[in-house]
Amino acid sequence: MQKNVTIKDIAREAGVSIALVSFVMNNRVEADGKNKYRVSESTKERILEVARRMNYRPSSAARMLRQGRTHVIGVILSDLANIFYGTIAKELEKVAYKHGYTLIFGSTEEDPERFGRLVQSFMEKDVEGFIVVPAQGSEECMTRLVHSGKPFVVIDRYHPDFNVPTVLTDNEDAMRTAIKALQKQGATKIDMVSYAMRISSMTDREKAFRETLGPDAKIYHLAFENVEQEAEKVADDLIARGTDGVITASNVPGVAIVKALFKRGIHIQRDIKFVGFDYSNIYGLFDPAIPYMLQPLHEISIQAAEYLFQIIAMQDKGEDISKIHDRIILKATLQ
Repeated sequence: MQKNVTIKDIAREAGVSIALVSFVMNNRVEADGKNKYRVSESTKERILEVARRMNYRPSSAARMLRQGRTHVIGVILSDLANIFYGTIAKELEKVAYKHGYTLIFGSTEEDPERFGRLVQSFMEKDVEGFIVVPAQGSEECMTRLVHSGKPFVVIDRYHPDFNVPTVLTDNEDAMRTAIKALQKQGATKIDMVSYAMRISSMTDREKAFRETLGPDAKIYHLAFENVEQEAEKVADDLIARGTDGVITASNVPGVAIVKALFKRGIHIQRDIKFVGFDYSNIYGLFDPAIPYMLQPLHEISIQAAEYLFQIIAMQDKGEDISKIHDRIILKATLQ
């Protein structure tokens, strides 16, 4: 393989110092706009001609490190295999590209230890900021992130102990809309299937569910790491209870419950009516299709990314970013 040409090679070929080549190649100037070194046009042209002839390709990474910038953002989501987070990742990447930034991604699988390792790893890579979905139990790591001074924005959920920049959905309003949609379909005995983890998106939806249907309204909690198996037991219980309406708090448990009931001969949307949260491609296979609450993922992603770049710009100007803690709340729509 051909050896990468360095400024040392150019300096030797052009018969000048490495420092001089560096300043010519990087167009270095002082704060007053003047060159630090006097370089004659003939010398400058000789250096540039040698660089062209030797096919010199400057290292953008090295240049950014010299400037104290990496133009990299660390994005930590829950489950990149889930279309919900995959869509967010894709939308975030579009906005970052427009700003000249690259994203690196990590997936926590709702494991707080994994969340902490990802934050530490991204810190070591000198990311300029973070967009994160904190895992349940990651309070210690979130405290370190707050104290690090790194700009960051939280999406999808919030923690009552952390007053930090956040972009999320109005989950209580979305749940009330979902209940009305089920009642409009004729459901009278409505149960909810949620996750066992106590994150704000789940607890807010459950709160609105109980406030609307009463404190005794039935809510099933599935373990994040064991959804398929636990959905089988819940399906049997739904049938035994004579449930005629189900709201699922996320697309993964929603698909698991639908599959389990279908396997038991239940006619989805006739025997038991459904409303889900977040899109799944199986919802359209039924007649009528299963309606679902669509979170505005495009808007969430744009708002979060632009919010982060705004904070980075403020930090670049020397402004205090520690008191930035606006919470942007967007509405979901019934699809």
